[in-house]
Amino acid sequence: MLSKRSLRQRFSIELAIFMTAMLLFTTLILSFYLTNNLMGNIKEEMKNHITYVQTFFVDQEEYENHIDTLLFKELSHLEITISPKLDLTKNSLKFNFHIHDNQEYLSLSKYYEHNKLYYTIKKNITNEKILISKTYNVMLGLIIIGIILIFFYSNHLSTKLMSPLQKLTEKFSAMHENLLDKMQTTELPTEFVSLADSINLLITKVSTSINYRKELYIGTAHELKTPLAVMRLKNQITLMKYKKHDTIRETLNQNIESIDTLNAMIHNLLEYGRAEGAQFEQPQRLNLIRLMMNKCEEYELLAHSQNRNFIYHFDIPHFRINVQPLLFMQIFQNFVQNALRFTPKNGLVSLSTRMDLNNFIIEIKDEGEGIDETKDFFAPFQRSLESTGAGLGLFLAQNAAESMGVNISLKNRKDESGAIASISFPLNRFLLKI
Repeated sequence: MLSKRSLRQRFSIELAIFMTAMLLFTTLILSFYLTNNLMGNIKEEMKNHITYVQTFFVDQEEYENHIDTLLFKELSHLEITISPKLDLTKNSLKFNFHIHDNQEYLSLSKYYEHNKLYYTIKKNITNEKILISKTYNVMLGLIIIGIILIFFYSNHLSTKLMSPLQKLTEKFSAMHENLLDKMQTTELPTEFVSLADSINLLITKVSTSINYRKELYIGTAHELKTPLAVMRLKNQITLMKYKKHDTIRETLNQNIESIDTLNAMIHNLLEYGRAEGAQFEQPQRLNLIRLMMNKCEEYELLAHSQNRNFIYHFDIPHFRINVQPLLFMQIFQNFVQNALRFTPKNGLVSLSTRMDLNNFIIEIKDEGEGIDETKDFFAPFQRSLESTGAGLGLFLAQNAAESMGVNISLKNRKDESGAIASISFPLNRFLLKI
């Protein structure tokens, strides 16, 4: 059973515990080996000395006559005694450890039957014990440092092992139904290729579904346009047969107006279908200020032809980002054209840019009557009383904004009559992510 705890954290902890156990085991084995090897050498040396002494010396006096015992003791820390008697209650015929005057000694007594003598050798092993103690302290320090390094390394290793999954997650989270790129598996470890292949298969299925929906919108709209065109033409022909004051003319004119409304709705459906295709457009790195400046020159001419004024001002000379131009222009054109439409003659539409801590913001202000802020104008078929459209323009703009990852809003001005349409580009998305 998989727990809800972080897989990376669990792997890091388990790896650290295992490596720590291995470090402790190896260090203890090495410490015991060094200690036993050192003491084994000391014991072997003492056995060799006692064998040598019993071979050449038959009593203590002869030994002291031939050996400078004080110098020998000072140099080798060994002291040898030869005696016909030995208190076996205090000195057994094996290696014995004892402490005297804060010094630690190791002694060995052996009895030789051929000369009826006990040979006893005693060695001061205080220095060796200090060395062993220091060795254990060094080992303990190495263990502590090793444990710290193990935890750091296990954390680094677990992060590194999870990095392909993190990349897959970031790639997948950056996707949406309108920007589906298959994941490249060439740079992924073998263990993650099957996961990437499964995601790519899902992307293919979603793309197929979206393309089918787009074709359905466009196909249906085209099929509806033909019979409506025929109906409108027949109404116009019939209208020509009646005199100006016949009541049936009013009915025919209403039919034509209804057909024109249906045609406008179908036109918006076609635009929606084309927008679905535009949402698959790959982002391009371009200067957004330059793109808007080129379009603003066209809008200035359009505004003058409609007896309106249009001005624009950009606070910064350039704003280079990765953006889908068709989707951006769908939002931008909709806001500017709406502002021109609802601004009275000789009125002013102004476009400006600004930047706060988190966003780059484009604002389009008009001098119309404003909006009813209780209504959601981004909902489909939602329109103001003065509008003659089908009410899908802002809905399409909202879809484009969601596909791009920008925020759009529409609200009334506070300084005077009119509305403000804004487009906000989050800096953390469009500047920091490549």
